[in-house]
Amino acid sequence: MTRLSTMAVAAGIALASGAQAQDISTELPPEDRWTVTVAPYLWMLSLDGNTTVGGIKADVDVPFKDSIQDLSFGGMLLTTVRKGKLGFSINGVYTRVSPDNSVGPLDIDSTADLAQLAGGPFYRMVEWQYGETSAGQPLRFYLEPYVGARLNYLRVEVEVRGGQQQDESQTWVDPIVGSRVGLDLTDRLALFGGADVGGVVTGSDFAWNAQAYLGYQTSVFGRETFLSFGFRAYHADYEGGNFKWDATQYGPIIGTAIKF
Repeated sequence: MTRLSTMAVAAGIALASGAQAQDISTELPPEDRWTVTVAPYLWMLSLDGNTTVGGIKADVDVPFKDSIQDLSFGGMLLTTVRKGKLGFSINGVYTRVSPDNSVGPLDIDSTADLAQLAGGPFYRMVEWQYGETSAGQPLRFYLEPYVGARLNYLRVEVEVRGGQQQDESQTWVDPIVGSRVGLDLTDRLALFGGADVGGVVTGSDFAWNAQAYLGYQTSVFGRETFLSFGFRAYHADYEGGNFKWDATQYGPIIGTAIKF
């Protein structure tokens, strides 16, 4: 089996998302022992959408060029436990954006903090060897559907400069369903990604999460390690009482996964 395959599902998704993040430890055939993979990520955020808090509506738009200036960032920590074709992932996400905008003659400052905890089981449904490397190692494609739930906590503060201020927080749970995929490019390089949808029945009116990564396998202190760079987007449309949030968070993401 390839060294790359050993690390192909434990570093990336989301379950992004917050949501369920992509796990990059593909082992084909899967190991017959329990393994644990820990994957921290840094997410450089842009934001596009709007929020309504206490009757004050504000745009929450942060283009990528302003993300550092507006202190827009996010962090994720994915932990994956798996044995054979079956596994379970828990993913924690925290993001913070601080956009400034104007509505007519009014200057509005806003800050949004979003914390998420998502988890659920996944299953290796498809394993396909489509070729070999020059050294005779297999190159493979995999498909892993998953289900789960995403706990969301969102706090939004909106202030009209020199005037009214509103601060509100909401907590809700979205059921999610999705799938992740992976493709070996060489014995060390792989493409992988995933997507899911949530809400509708309960929680958000609708939510979706999508991500794609390019990863490189190496070794750090004798541990299998996967370095990855990619792009992630998460959208939520949620309304509760006088509160409304309809926005997409997106941007490049970089991380690593270490297997134990």
